[in-house]
Amino acid sequence: MNYPPVLMRLGIYSQRRRFVLWLPLFLLWPVAAAVAIILAPLVLLLALILRRLRWGKLVLLSGPLLFSILSALRGLELNLNRGNRLLLISFK
Repeated sequence: MNYPPVLMRLGIYSQRRRFVLWLPLFLLWPVAAAVAIILAPLVLLLALILRRLRWGKLVLLSGPLLFSILSALRGLELNLNRGNRLLLISFK
């Protein structure tokens, strides 16, 4: 099973300066889980209401789909160059 990334590294590099910031994403997962638990009854109600329009299954599967998209971020590295400046975003 894939797990979401636990760290994000944000680096801004230029000729004179170097700025690197490590953001601990694992601190956000308990908050996201609490929000998901709070919104679960609303999602179920919405799925029941939209079942007649055949959108109920899509509403129910949006949570696991979002989790798989977040899990796919692990290992992603973005390098953006603009002249002599570099922006690096890395998910670990």
